[in-house]
Amino acid sequence: YKEVKKMLNHRSGTSFEDMCWIDLDSLRVVAKETNSITEKKIIYSSATENIIKNYNNLLTIHTHPDSFPPSISDLNSNYDHGYVIGIVACHDGKVYIYSANERINENYYKLVVEGYLKGGYNEDEAQIMALKEIQKNFDISFKEVTDYDCM
Repeated sequence: YKEVKKMLNHRSGTSFEDMCWIDLDSLRVVAKETNSITEKKIIYSSATENIIKNYNNLLTIHTHPDSFPPSISDLNSNYDHGYVIGIVACHDGKVYIYSANERINENYYKLVVEGYLKGGYNEDEAQIMALKEIQKNFDISFKEVTDYDCM
């Protein structure tokens, strides 16, 4: 909670993301990326790459300044690195959890999103609808965490 709050405050009003990795065995933050100079993307430093390869039970948390759901890059990174679960903390207060047990073709995802955009959905809605459709046919999962989930 404290790390997420710091990351959201740090990037408030910008187009940059912060990320941290938590070892679920020790519940310690083992790595952070908080100095990104690439908008809307986390670039792993070599130090982070070296640290995370030593863990096999990681939870990731990162911010989304545009408050969109997990991107296809987020899901593919989750799969590629074998993370247990990912969390996106949005600047508008939304929180999403996600995981992936297979890689999704980014062009396929873009086509699905484009179909929803052409159908009159805004970008946020189109991404959510695309993720819902894709999770029916592929081994990924995502959902928005709500107050109801905490009860």
